[in-house]
Amino acid sequence: MAETLATYEVPEHHVKMYTANVQAALNKEGGILTPLVSSNAYTGEKSQVVNFIGEVEFVERSTPYGDTKVTELEHTQVWISGREYDCAVFIDRLDTLKMIYDPTNPYVERFREAAARKMDEIIMSKFFADRKVGKDGTSTSAFGSANTVVHGNTGLTVAKLRSLRKLIKKRHVKVRTVRPKIAVTAEDVDNLLGEVAVTSADYAAIKPLVDGEVSSFMGFDFIPYEDNGGTSGDGKSIPSFQDSGSVVRQLPVWVPDGMHFGQWDGLTIKISDRADKNHIKQIHGTFTAGATRLEEGKVFQVQSKNAA
Repeated sequence: MAETLATYEVPEHHVKMYTANVQAALNKEGGILTPLVSSNAYTGEKSQVVNFIGEVEFVERSTPYGDTKVTELEHTQVWISGREYDCAVFIDRLDTLKMIYDPTNPYVERFREAAARKMDEIIMSKFFADRKVGKDGTSTSAFGSANTVVHGNTGLTVAKLRSLRKLIKKRHVKVRTVRPKIAVTAEDVDNLLGEVAVTSADYAAIKPLVDGEVSSFMGFDFIPYEDNGGTSGDGKSIPSFQDSGSVVRQLPVWVPDGMHFGQWDGLTIKISDRADKNHIKQIHGTFTAGATRLEEGKVFQVQSKNAA
C-alpha cells in the first residue's frame, strides 16, 4: 500500500529538529524591534515583575561621624503580562513533510517570519499603552504628554528632531553612549528628504532609508516600520490618530533599556494528525510573550502628520 499524508507518521525527533531550526533561524534573524529593546525569559505566572531599579547617587559626607545618608531608590514596580499566540498550517505534500527536519525547508522560514513579525507587533503596541505598576500590578501608568513632540500640522522635520533631541537630553538620557531609535514609515522619510535635499551631506545621510536600510541622522537611528494592515494600536502599524481628516502617526522614539520584551518558555511546535480534516498533517506553533514600557524618561513620541 502506497504511503500517503494520512498514513505517514512524523518521527518525534524530526519535530524536535524542526522546532530547533525555527528557533535558530529566529535567533539569527529576529524581528525589526526585538533586537532593539531589553529582554528576558520568564517562567511560571503570565504576569511578572520586571527586574528594575532606578538610578542611585553618591552624596558628599559632611561630617566624619554623621548619620549615613541613604539614597531613595525608585520603587515603582513595573509588570509585564504574557499572552499566548498561535500559528497553525496544513502540510499538503508528503515529500515536504518527510523533509520537515531540513533547515532549508520553506516551512522553517515561514514560521520564523511569522514569529518575528508578531513579536515586533507586541512591542509596537506597547510603546504608548498604559503600563501595569504597583505592588500587585493593579495600578496603571499612562504615557506622559510631556515626552511628546506634537505634529504642528507638519510631517517629520529637522526642527522636530532638534526639539526631540533637546527633550531627550533634559531627561538625562546618555546620548553620548547610546543612540536613540526612531521608527518611521516611507512617508516620514520622504518628508525629511524633501526638507534636507538642499544639503548634500544631510541628503547622503538619509538616502539609505529610501531603500529600507537603517540610517543615522542627527544622533538618531531610523528604523523603517511599514504598515502591515490591521488597526492602530495592534502593533501592525505605527500608532496613529485622525486630525482634521489627516492621519497623524505617533512615531515611537526610545533607547533600548526604556522598553522591555519578555518570553515565557520559548517556542513550542507540534506536528499532528487532523482526523477532522481527512487526516491531513498540521503544524501548530505557539509562544507566550509580552512587552512594556520600562522607564518613562526613555520612551518618547514625535508626531508626523500626512499632507491633506
